[in-house]
Amino acid sequence: MIASIVPSVVLGLVLLGAAAAWILRRRDSLPGPVRTARPSVHRKELETVALGLRAVAEGRAPSAGALPEVHAVIHSGQRLTLLLAGADAPAPAPWTADLSGKEWWVEPKDLTSPANGGAEVAHPYSLAVTLGRHRGDRVLVDLSLLSGAIALTGEDNDVLSLAQALITELIGGPVGSLATVVLVGSAATASVTDGLGARSARLRAAATRDEALACRDSVPTGADRRSPALQTSPPDSTARVTAWTHARRLFVVTAAQFRDENWRDAALRGTDALLVLGYVGDDADWNFHVNADGSLDTGRLGLPIDTHAARLD
Repeated sequence: MIASIVPSVVLGLVLLGAAAAWILRRRDSLPGPVRTARPSVHRKELETVALGLRAVAEGRAPSAGALPEVHAVIHSGQRLTLLLAGADAPAPAPWTADLSGKEWWVEPKDLTSPANGGAEVAHPYSLAVTLGRHRGDRVLVDLSLLSGAIALTGEDNDVLSLAQALITELIGGPVGSLATVVLVGSAATASVTDGLGARSARLRAAATRDEALACRDSVPTGADRRSPALQTSPPDSTARVTAWTHARRLFVVTAAQFRDENWRDAALRGTDALLVLGYVGDDADWNFHVNADGSLDTGRLGLPIDTHAARLD
């Protein structure tokens, strides 16, 4: 999955513009201390995000139009906001679009269980994961929409702890119910896996690039959504077809393996994401640098993060 230069630049400009507008609004609010959330609060916030994304998917059923590209999700406690790649209006209820159509918002109290009797509605945002907080607001980014290699750099221990936090949320949180995480080579060793806060059938290990790319998605069944099994046959219902379509994969590799196995030229799907642990120079399309003070520099993504995900507990 090698993104062309032009789409990457356009995406960067869109996200920078959305981030700038968000920052300006935050500056107009009263200053206050950054909130420190307990684990139960983290879970509740993620459940709200999952419910909001499912409402988007339900409101934009195939007959109602295409799903929007959600590049960032902001949870401020009082409001859930989606930053979109481009103008998309009107927003499906209970969401409200701003005048530009590039931002949707909803109050958590207006989110209810899906109209299909409480069953989970499949959505394509399973790789939306928390990068951290900015002034207390939770900031999530959909990694599947960041084309190319995402390099996570900084001190080794800081990089490892943040990677573990991202993986844990994807395989154990309510947002990533259709996400499969594949740890490749040295990224699948105990130094990484022992620090994960969750275990799941959606966490895979592969020795090589070819083995990793052969991993199929884990699609939850109606009987057991919490422990999805690897599907060995095509889906046999409309719900399964939707889940299969929305399934996402994240590959995690070290910088050394990225270079040795030429992951730059790997035949990734358009919906796959590639996280590289370490510096790979110009081969990285996106750079996230973990700072010693606990903040995260998201580079051209342009989203400010005061406290990265590994330091939220």
